[in-house]
Amino acid sequence: MDVKQLKKVLSKEGLPTNCLLFCPSVSGNKESFEPVLAEEIIEELIRGFIPEGTESVGLHTFYGDETRLDEIVMECSTHPFFSPRKVVIVRKFELLDRNEKSDAKSIRPMLDYLQDPLDTTLLLCVAETIDSRKPLYKAFAAINGVIECPALNNNELKEWVRQYLNSKKKKISPDGLEEFVSRCGTKLSDIQNALTLLLGFVGEKDSITIKDVLDSCADVAEESIWSLTDAIALGNMKMAWLILNDLLNQGKEPPEIVSVIHWLLENAYKTTELSEEKPRSTFVMNKVSPLAKRFGLKKLVAAMNLCNETTYAMRQTGTDERTALELLVLKLSYIPPKQRKN
Repeated sequence: MDVKQLKKVLSKEGLPTNCLLFCPSVSGNKESFEPVLAEEIIEELIRGFIPEGTESVGLHTFYGDETRLDEIVMECSTHPFFSPRKVVIVRKFELLDRNEKSDAKSIRPMLDYLQDPLDTTLLLCVAETIDSRKPLYKAFAAINGVIECPALNNNELKEWVRQYLNSKKKKISPDGLEEFVSRCGTKLSDIQNALTLLLGFVGEKDSITIKDVLDSCADVAEESIWSLTDAIALGNMKMAWLILNDLLNQGKEPPEIVSVIHWLLENAYKTTELSEEKPRSTFVMNKVSPLAKRFGLKKLVAAMNLCNETTYAMRQTGTDERTALELLVLKLSYIPPKQRKN
């Protein structure tokens, strides 16, 4: 089942089992995982399982790269002290499942425990990647303990933002919501950070407009970067040089600007047919599409290589960083006379 289904089950029937594995969706050709959804439901389960105020003695956290399965099983099998119940959280569980051999003796205690867990212990495991062929995954699946936490689609993201704002007693206009989601991408951690900025910006206002979104998300240097991208895409060397100097005068360091330009070129490449990965948001895609259109596939690769060469020159050869950056921008924005439109 997925997180949505688990919430419905909890409201009607309670926990399906005391051992749960939160992991990516394994349907389709690609894994899809949203860790924020896993953390939200884990917090809810903790609040419902152990009494408030007993977290210090009733909550135990392990990490797959720092512990062994037998240590986790021992903790799960031990009756709680100073609290009627306890929660055991295992993060990076995929490292345990990857490191333990399926036929090793060390895996048997966990498989046995999953068949007969203590009523007073709630085991919550989080795996950022998953292999459904592994015996531990199969063991959780056999007890209906696998909880998939897939990334949200665009409509689900909007609903998540609405509910988040409702919890803060705020409402957002439809066009404001559309703009907000398009700018923030699909990761809930990025959206949470942007929401913090947005809420701080609007203050006591009950209603959030598209202007609030644009103003709260606006960053002078960020907007200048987008303007630099536009100038490069247009082949306007003078405009590109002026915007670059504006960025430098704002205190941006040359290596940082080169890194951002490289990132923009990478995202432009992601808009091409050959790339399986796409830009993280429609906002970024729309911004870099002119770059992809102007350069084409081969020149995009050459431009990214030019960025790498510039970075190398800055770090290794003692080249003046500002001069190297200016040359890079001029080269990227240069259009041969024969290709210029009259």
